[in-house]
Amino acid sequence: MERVSNIYFVPTPIGNMKDITLRALEVLENSDIIYCEDTRNSQNLLKFHNINTKLISYHKFNESERVEEIISNIENGKTVSVISDAGMPIINDPGFVILQEVIKRGISYEILPGACALINGICGSGFDATNFVYMGFVPKTESEREKFFKNFKDMSVTGIFYESPHRLLKTLKSLYAQFGNINVCVCRELTKLFEEYKRGCIDEIISYYEEKGVKGEIVLVIEKIVDKKEAFDVANEILKFKKEGYSNKDIVKILKDNFNISKNEAYELVLNFENKEAN
Repeated sequence: MERVSNIYFVPTPIGNMKDITLRALEVLENSDIIYCEDTRNSQNLLKFHNINTKLISYHKFNESERVEEIISNIENGKTVSVISDAGMPIINDPGFVILQEVIKRGISYEILPGACALINGICGSGFDATNFVYMGFVPKTESEREKFFKNFKDMSVTGIFYESPHRLLKTLKSLYAQFGNINVCVCRELTKLFEEYKRGCIDEIISYYEEKGVKGEIVLVIEKIVDKKEAFDVANEILKFKKEGYSNKDIVKILKDNFNISKNEAYELVLNFENKEAN
């Protein structure tokens, strides 16, 4: 027997209209009212799935005002659903205020599983997903970004962030200045026609988007930051690569790509090693 609740928080597709569960469609169809961010946007989704439930706007600018109305509808026996324009309500979207009030009043609620951009991002990045932290949108100013990413570095986990296309390059350059040539993955237009996972060292990613331009919604995933220069013996690593027949150029590239250091720094390490060997 299925549990019956008074209010449902229902995730909606983040791009592809078909990415919604059968249960979510059933709940939306059987609700008396759906509260949504933008009625025009949500109407497109309902029309696509032949659902005719009444829509009422519920967004960050009227969220507090709508709470009593939603509670009143529930107390009058209405079944209510809450959705956002895309993805999971509450995560950087409206829903938190009403959920707090629902919990406070002991009203039965359910969170349905479904589409969420940060989950697609961490899975598609190819980085370690055993331990990760979601930190929301990256701050707009340089000083705020520096403080923000310093907090992330101290966590020693894979990081997931939301970023706008017009600020992506600024953010990548801030990361490069703060941490060097670390590995990142830009997850763009997830589940849409031009979906892209662009993975690599920051300097490569910056060059790519400076040439191609940046469009669409973005999830930025940062590989766990470890001070690898301290974690390995430079001389032993270079000696190992030399014995395996790698050229200086190859060794520089390996150090750059795998130990979060710049090309110039890698070149200097190889040069210093050769000078010591010669002496």
